[in-house]
Amino acid sequence: MCNARISVKDSDSGSCAAPICVNCIISALAVLFGLLALPVQAQIVVDLGADPAREIAAQAAGTPRGQELPANDPRVKQAREWLKQAAAATGETEDIVAASAVKLARYIYDVTKVRVTPMETLEAIACAPAGRPLGDATNAYFQARKAAPNKTHAEALAAMAGKK
Repeated sequence: MCNARISVKDSDSGSCAAPICVNCIISALAVLFGLLALPVQAQIVVDLGADPAREIAAQAAGTPRGQELPANDPRVKQAREWLKQAAAATGETEDIVAASAVKLARYIYDVTKVRVTPMETLEAIACAPAGRPLGDATNAYFQARKAAPNKTHAEALAAMAGKK
């Protein structure tokens, strides 16, 4: 039971309104501000460092964290090229495209249990038609992998392109 109560006096009639519990007011405000502080949608933070292309290539190569691939490694060069293509095609920055590629690889695994590298998802985004939003490109690859989880990456790309 709450012992801390505030009585509000009506100035016109001079009578007291129902007493209000101070703890109830504080609890209600805490809940209200707590709800306002909640994010609209949970965000997954992807930290790819200063060189997203190198990090994506390192993940694809299975390089342990803390070790880097050399800048002249062919996988790093390929990742940079795909990042530029995908950014130009979608109108997004290279950092956003790289983060989307990593998130998409994780999501495909979560849903289908098919291991896909961020390098593969980056290639799929880079192969998407120019002028389409990033979400369309990622969704097309996800749908291709989901529809045929036993297919290879190349077969998924072919399905995206409508060749099969």
